[in-house]
Amino acid sequence: MGSVWLHEVVHWMETIQGAGWVGWLLFVGLYAASCLLFIPGSILTLAAGAVYGFWGGTLLVLIGNGLGALLSLLITRYLLRDWARKKFARHTGLRAMETAVRKDGWTIVCLTRLSPVMPFSLINYSLGLTKLSALKFLLATEVGAVPSICVYVYFGTLIGSLTRIGPDLHQHRALEWVFQGCGLILTILVTIYVTRIASRALKERMPSRKS
Repeated sequence: MGSVWLHEVVHWMETIQGAGWVGWLLFVGLYAASCLLFIPGSILTLAAGAVYGFWGGTLLVLIGNGLGALLSLLITRYLLRDWARKKFARHTGLRAMETAVRKDGWTIVCLTRLSPVMPFSLINYSLGLTKLSALKFLLATEVGAVPSICVYVYFGTLIGSLTRIGPDLHQHRALEWVFQGCGLILTILVTIYVTRIASRALKERMPSRKS
């Protein structure tokens, strides 16, 4: 099922790719919307790599990711603050994170992006209750999201290469595939290592969840 979704998304993105900057805006808007609606962006991230390549895909995903996160923060802060305060009050993990953000905001936000402790969109909305500046929130979000985004986009570039090569896969230079495969493995290992370090650091900085 996942491969079918990926194929359809890649096909759609190849269609809008010809639209130039309009296609870029469409992708960024769709990615931001997925953040707002709690929809995982992994398929879109893979597709961005397959269609736009590593650097172009990474840039577009980072912009969409940052825009979606920032809009979530602002929605809570200026539109749904009272409702969100009541809703998140029952979540001990979010309360602990908000306490930690008051002490060390930028670092905590960055660590939550590096460590998959809680859903990305949920954190975005909950942090709207804090006094952390929007700029610091955005910078920490983007810096912390880089490792995982790079892995998905890079994997997407490999998928794109396979799609374009098609039946002539055996004619593709073996050495190039070896380098690409080693690059992917190395990127994944580095990301896992960074994630583990971030998870330990986050646990040390987070206050007790006991209420």
